Amino acid sequence: MYLTDLSIKRPVVATVMSLVLVIFGLVTFNKIPLRELPDVDSAKVNIRTDYAGASATIIDTQITQKIEDRIGGTPGIVTIDSTSEDGRSSITLEFDLDVDLDTAANDVREKIARIVDNLPEGAEPPEIYKSSAARTTTMWLAFQSPSMSDLELTDYADRYLKDLFSTVPGVGNIRLGGEREFSLRVWLDPIAMAARNITVLELESILKKENVEFPAGKIESKYVDLVIKVEKAYKKLQDYKDLVLKRAGDGSLIKLGDIARLEFGALNSSTLFKGNGNQTVGIGIYQQSTANTIEVARAVKKKIKEIEPSLPEDSTLTVSFDRSTYIEAAIGEVYKTLFIAVILVVLIIYLFLGNITGVIIPAVAIPVALISTFLAIYLAGFTLNLFTLMALVLAIVIVVDDAIVMGENISRRLEKGETALVAAYRGSKQVAFAIIATTVVLVSVFLPLVFIKGLIGKLFSEMALTLSFAVIISSFVALSLSPMIGSKFLKTSKKKNQGLF
Repeated sequence: MYLTDLSIKRPVVATVMSLVLVIFGLVTFNKIPLRELPDVDSAKVNIRTDYAGASATIIDTQITQKIEDRIGGTPGIVTIDSTSEDGRSSITLEFDLDVDLDTAANDVREKIARIVDNLPEGAEPPEIYKSSAARTTTMWLAFQSPSMSDLELTDYADRYLKDLFSTVPGVGNIRLGGEREFSLRVWLDPIAMAARNITVLELESILKKENVEFPAGKIESKYVDLVIKVEKAYKKLQDYKDLVLKRAGDGSLIKLGDIARLEFGALNSSTLFKGNGNQTVGIGIYQQSTANTIEVARAVKKKIKEIEPSLPEDSTLTVSFDRSTYIEAAIGEVYKTLFIAVILVVLIIYLFLGNITGVIIPAVAIPVALISTFLAIYLAGFTLNLFTLMALVLAIVIVVDDAIVMGENISRRLEKGETALVAAYRGSKQVAFAIIATTVVLVSVFLPLVFIKGLIGKLFSEMALTLSFAVIISSFVALSLSPMIGSKFLKTSKKKNQGLF
């Protein structure tokens, strides 16, 4: 065969070909994203519509059902999950795994645009979000302070910490958990409102008109240009209390403080977020889909150390949940298994061959084939996860088969008295097509896994292709590097095998 002949006649060429594969495999190894599982994210689109003051029944009949009827025929939809609660409608659409998320979102937006005019007048326009089935937080950070209130913690985290962590490489999104947004709470007195003939809708309209700031033009002169704005925004609590709503029949002024109790407080008072018994604001870190989980976690921890000196006095910022800890432990165990498997395979080969030089060929073939597989994983766009690494563990025994066949056939001809060069030349020719046939059979066994549909197919396709890559590369190594090593280093044992051998 041409490849085996070339490798024996040009040993440097055979060595360089394998070295190039190994070098590229090592270089791309650090560039492959590290994840717990393969990328099996299904396309999900969430439609959220707010309708303040409406009951769950009205939300369901006036908003949720109308949207469901319109989007039901969108191509690729698998399930529709809707929730109607007081003041809000939430609909989640799950699409087929093969559907592009951007395309699905655009289809939904187009259908929603046709029914916006049919929704209740007081309802907010539907908001459409792209999400993912496996979209989970990479880390949760706990921001605490015994001297700061929950409103102050939220304000600081929103103003400073979110922006600081958004700049970390690999971070895709930041969300706050247990945030207490600063707002003005107005507790209405229905008896006082009835006595002064003021309705809630009338009060809402007045508040929207009064608490605004808008431009009023521009003054241009020879030396100075001035921008004018009309500022009607209120800043102090007393300003809101003194807000005039209307004039009573007797000529007196009715103020907001006459019909309501006002206070500054949290926008949502029905939830509470605590950590170790203390008021806490959680900072959720979401990584980008192609980012390395462990690298993102390390970068976030490094950023925490950088900003700790600038945090408010008595405040702390700690990691309360870190997904990378489990991934590091799981991947570490796979690496240990990989290392142990290599040692056991080499040891067993030596016990059966009984010749230390005969172990060289399979012992070299294993690392060359496995390391070179990282290049194929990188080019295929896969990640290093439990499934691809499991494929490498399974591939150890498979990739060594071709090298054993090649080495054993060369060794057999050496025992007949042929020189190493002649034995390698003739022996490699005898088994070359057998090695190729074995490779084709093994690949044909694994490749059908790629055609499995659904979530299971997504999970096992990377494992099947990784195994196929390893088998193909091992065949190349067995037909190039192995005969070259046999022609240079393989020797027969002069002592007869005894005892355990």
